[in-house]
Amino acid sequence: MTGNGSAEREVLRLMTGPWVARAVATAVELGVLDRIAENAAGDAGGATDSAALAGELNLHPDRLDRLLRLLAAVGVLHRHEGRYRPTGVGAALRRGHPSGMADLALLYDSDMFTSAWTRLADTVRTGEPAFDAAHGTDAFTHLERHPEDAARYTAGMAASGRFSTAIPDVHDFAGARVVVDLGGGDGELLATVLDRAPWARGVLVERPTALAAARTRLGAFVDAGRCELVEGDFLRGVPAGADVYLLSRILHNWSDEDARAVLRHCREAMAPDGLVLIAERVLSDDGPSWLSAVLDAHMMVMTTGAERTEREYEALLRSAGLTTRRILDLLLEMRLLVAGPLAP
Repeated sequence: MTGNGSAEREVLRLMTGPWVARAVATAVELGVLDRIAENAAGDAGGATDSAALAGELNLHPDRLDRLLRLLAAVGVLHRHEGRYRPTGVGAALRRGHPSGMADLALLYDSDMFTSAWTRLADTVRTGEPAFDAAHGTDAFTHLERHPEDAARYTAGMAASGRFSTAIPDVHDFAGARVVVDLGGGDGELLATVLDRAPWARGVLVERPTALAAARTRLGAFVDAGRCELVEGDFLRGVPAGADVYLLSRILHNWSDEDARAVLRHCREAMAPDGLVLIAERVLSDDGPSWLSAVLDAHMMVMTTGAERTEREYEALLRSAGLTTRRILDLLLEMRLLVAGPLAP
């Protein structure tokens, strides 16, 4: 061991990260965090005794308490005299929390993701997505063939995309008559835009497996004639004539060639004064933060895509006849690139 052991301790922290992730997802799956949060929010506002909780949920008392001790050690729970309360992190992990973090935890812990990550070395050797090696097909074909995975993916992506509802806070949709959301998942972003811009009409383009959730979220707008749900493939084309095309966490899933095709379709289809709004993590040229870096690695595991720098996005935009007008900050290291046509 070298020095005071701090380097070795850090190695242990890094290498046991997957165990912690599994512990968190297990607590979500078993309803443990839900029950602890319910007890803390009840009339008594009390902490939860692990033995009583084990009886309520039909779990092994000793094993449950050891799981809870770990969750307390990593900041998910507060522990005092063998009783537990949720921290802010633990509260966010209960089912039904507005953040949707429980759905995200279950998605990240799913075999769909974890099996792909076991093939990371294949990606580094070959340049091909690890997902394809693990599952025998690309991620989006897999989702079409496996409805349960598709439902979990849609729910998890909706959770990780909650930041996108802040887009109308930083961008003014006053001039938008038609807004097309490409790959808009469950429709949360488009619903927020339509709420904030009651004069606008929306179009959501998605895979068949995602449209069911979108029908639930956007049903009132559809019934009012303000929204259309379209099954489509934005790699082949997009609805014409919109004032705004939304691409929220879409381009990072695709290679430069495919991303360029999507942007070119938008440029060809948009109104003369139209805009493309791109919400992505934009990497710093000086080196990304851990969050952006790990999600960039996740892109190469799962897809042919990548997180990109501002210069890389501008190069893609210009190759499609577009250019960045401005860049606005969002939550969780996300940024909104507002792009319009290049000057003739």
